[in-house]
Amino acid sequence: MILKGRESCSPRFSPYLLPSDVPEVLTHLKNHGLNDLQSRMFTVAKEYFSLPLDEKLLYPITKQNEGYISLGQEKLDTAAKQNEAGPKVLIDQKECYNILKRTTKDDVPKILQENFALIEEFRWRSYSLCMQLLKYLAISFEIDENYFTEKHDWSADGGDLLRLLHYPPTDKTAIRAGMHSDYGSFTLLFQHENEGGLQVFDRHQNEWYNVEPCEDMCVVNTGDMLEYWTNGFVKSTIHRVMPLINNQDKDRYSIAFFSIANNHTLLTPIKAKFLVNGYQIYQKDEHAKDVFDYENRKVITAGEHLQMRLNRTYK
Repeated sequence: MILKGRESCSPRFSPYLLPSDVPEVLTHLKNHGLNDLQSRMFTVAKEYFSLPLDEKLLYPITKQNEGYISLGQEKLDTAAKQNEAGPKVLIDQKECYNILKRTTKDDVPKILQENFALIEEFRWRSYSLCMQLLKYLAISFEIDENYFTEKHDWSADGGDLLRLLHYPPTDKTAIRAGMHSDYGSFTLLFQHENEGGLQVFDRHQNEWYNVEPCEDMCVVNTGDMLEYWTNGFVKSTIHRVMPLINNQDKDRYSIAFFSIANNHTLLTPIKAKFLVNGYQIYQKDEHAKDVFDYENRKVITAGEHLQMRLNRTYK
């Protein structure tokens, strides 16, 4: 069951994030307190992406996943082959700028340096929001409320990521962002000017659904690490971005914050009332067979999983 349109109207949010049969979560969240900051962040993002390409390429994506990613450089749908989509189909027609939690003012282009106080505040507030959600998730599972948050220590090494995204006008046959799941725990997605295109895959119905953009809300979805921790009970949300008939000739902007556990955190399944006898048999679907391509009982770290996903994305 995908939570379409389920939202919280309280600034404290709802402590109950999981219905009894939920395999994945995708929801709109309002009253998150970031509306003004996100509006200012989009102004900065537009200024940055309007720079000439040669200037943006001065800060290329690094092995640490920091910097500029050009059109088509990232391959999110690692299970797909180009000839399956068709030889003329353009995939991942977007450009991005990745800002890690360890990224400093000296690491970014001038336009971002000039607005780095704003970036730092937005980055920290997004992280803090994810920590609140992780606490409520732990409460829903009736485990220690700090179980997940202590594995997302801001001071420890980890892949937490703020990403600025720009989807330029494109052909209706292009894929703006290929089918994928996110690599961490929770993702916050901020959309701009009500430009749609985000779609989520319903595993039960085997169908794609449009996610309506709501500028005063952010989209929250679950990532791979929650699928690990719940031994497949909560699924990482499969999604993509497609050009729509009414916006394929328009620029689309979004900002995402990816909450990712500390590198040395073991992704060991939790023992909780929602899992049969503490553990359930993990029946992998086709997506999980591609993403989690190692033995079910091999416990890996968050850093190992993140590096595996990045290696496949940029190979």
